[in-house]
Amino acid sequence: MNRRLAALPLAAAVALAACSTDADDTGNGTPDASATATQANPDASPTSQTDASIDVDSGGDPTADAQDAEGVASLGTANATLAVTLPDEWQYEGTYGDGALPYAVLVDASQPFDLSEPGSDAYRESVWVQVETYRVGGESPFADAVADDAAGLAEQLEAAYGGEATEVDGRDTPLVHGTYEDAGEDVEDLYALHGDLWVLARAWNVDVAGYVDGDDVPILTAVLETSEVK
Repeated sequence: MNRRLAALPLAAAVALAACSTDADDTGNGTPDASATATQANPDASPTSQTDASIDVDSGGDPTADAQDAEGVASLGTANATLAVTLPDEWQYEGTYGDGALPYAVLVDASQPFDLSEPGSDAYRESVWVQVETYRVGGESPFADAVADDAAGLAEQLEAAYGGEATEVDGRDTPLVHGTYEDAGEDVEDLYALHGDLWVLARAWNVDVAGYVDGDDVPILTAVLETSEVK
């Protein structure tokens, strides 16, 4: 998948990590370290930018400022708090945003990572998953009232962003996989329905295609399927 320097939505949480030895290079492009304001039915890109930024790297002790190293991370998002059981050495580095729509950052501290310089090689090579939440019936960047089923959500995503959005079969949780093009680069989103809450995972340098085909991708499974809404 092509990498891109895109904007970070901040409607909820972000998970990110450095390249690991088993990371698949099929994840989509690399976002810049900025976040989005709420925007219903955007005209072009799935995201827009504010001045919010992520500034984390693995220099020194990567766990020094982590709010939750390994174990279960409680991610405060715009619509709910998610409890995510972190695989391997992923850790929660904190919550970012403009106060209205925060997003959290999870990092795989087992490998070097650097999100302090958007566009740098180290930044582009990082493996991470951005996580957001949207409430059924609530407003979002892609709809004035978010759909309550996978087919409806897929239609909303296609109408807002173009590209293609389809239901994912074979998982216990209702899932939608969206693929879009922004500025000539590819973007992939995965949405999982938990009650009346859609959890979004937007992954970079993670095997999204394998996950859609039924493979076990631990961080995507943790965020989309086994996470709990508090």
